[in-house]
Amino acid sequence: RKKCVEREEFSRYLENYQTEEGNRIWGEGLKGRTVYIVHTFDNQYDLQALDKMNEFIAWTAKYNGAEAVVLLAYTLTHSAQERGVHHEHPRMESEEAKYKFDGQSPLSQLQLKQYATSGIDVIINPHNHCSKETNDLCNEVNNELKPMHEASLVKNSTLRYQVQFVDVDLSPMVGMFISDYGKTNLDFDTSNHGENILFMGPDKGIIDFVKRVREKSGLTNSALAAMNKCRADDGSNVDLLELVLSEGLTAERGIEGMDVVLIDDSIRSGGTMRKNTEVLMGMNVEGIVRDPKIKGTPRRVAVYSTRTNFAGNSRDILYSPAINDIVITNSDPRGIMNLGELDSKTQMLWINFIMGEAARAVECGKDPNTILTPDYIRSNQLLKIDIPHGHQRFIDPSLRTSGII
Repeated sequence: RKKCVEREEFSRYLENYQTEEGNRIWGEGLKGRTVYIVHTFDNQYDLQALDKMNEFIAWTAKYNGAEAVVLLAYTLTHSAQERGVHHEHPRMESEEAKYKFDGQSPLSQLQLKQYATSGIDVIINPHNHCSKETNDLCNEVNNELKPMHEASLVKNSTLRYQVQFVDVDLSPMVGMFISDYGKTNLDFDTSNHGENILFMGPDKGIIDFVKRVREKSGLTNSALAAMNKCRADDGSNVDLLELVLSEGLTAERGIEGMDVVLIDDSIRSGGTMRKNTEVLMGMNVEGIVRDPKIKGTPRRVAVYSTRTNFAGNSRDILYSPAINDIVITNSDPRGIMNLGELDSKTQMLWINFIMGEAARAVECGKDPNTILTPDYIRSNQLLKIDIPHGHQRFIDPSLRTSGII
């Protein structure tokens, strides 16, 4: 029976294995086809091994006649290593930064070059850590490989030595989650167009994304804020969590009784989130002075991060009572595998359908970010929410108060 099934599957591709006269040919089984490689992190293989597997698959696909290879990279391994002394970057202006990076090269550029030379034509990546810089590096790589690209065109080869980078904006999905599921899943007060909700970024680097999340949520009466850690004016070791941006916050109310969602692209140690939330809750944090412009205590605090693997002490840090809920995506599936005690307050947003729609848009020559609006995600049911077993928000309150749970 197994052999019969295999023959049936093979028959689907038979036209690529025979000439017009019906003679059998080999090595062109993928001719005219697009190969999609789904790339996520894994607890079994290290990052370098996974990158090399992507290259092997892409090269083999092109060798067997594939028209195009698309990498659905849920996480682009080295995108955070995008800067060096030879690249313009806002964080590379000081002598201290140049000293730190002297002799180092952007690993992101090397990864992009290896992908381009292995046959990958398009990289689709959700919520890239530094989208502009990654796209700039991609253009540099394409310019460097231009002679090889032109030679491949002469040979009519599908190995083009050029790679396109597509960053999928997840802010419509996150905004829709807050507006549609904020009440049921986070116990947020979404009434009156979100007048009691504050969208907050823990540092300046995430401000644009937080702005888009707020806009896409449709909660027009919500507030917006961004924090930034800086040293005190006297140069001492005391850090100040400074409110560098605020919209919709009044001096009279401050953040009193508000529902706050802290939004970031990645959680590594968890320290930044912990300090932000504990200061917001009015807790005394050693070495941190609370910005005087922030007053009052929020009613609830939720943390969203596109990717994390909850490594090191981050689980213990995020277990802080100052954080009521944690929301992650499966961009890094290791996160859900490493929850530990955080399973009682963590929810995961599956982005598989969103990535699939993005891939289809790119194949049609369209920008996926013009298609993946909140209404489109909502009407096509593209968002799946995974609630780990035992999550406190979905335990029957009567069982909890009775002492059964």
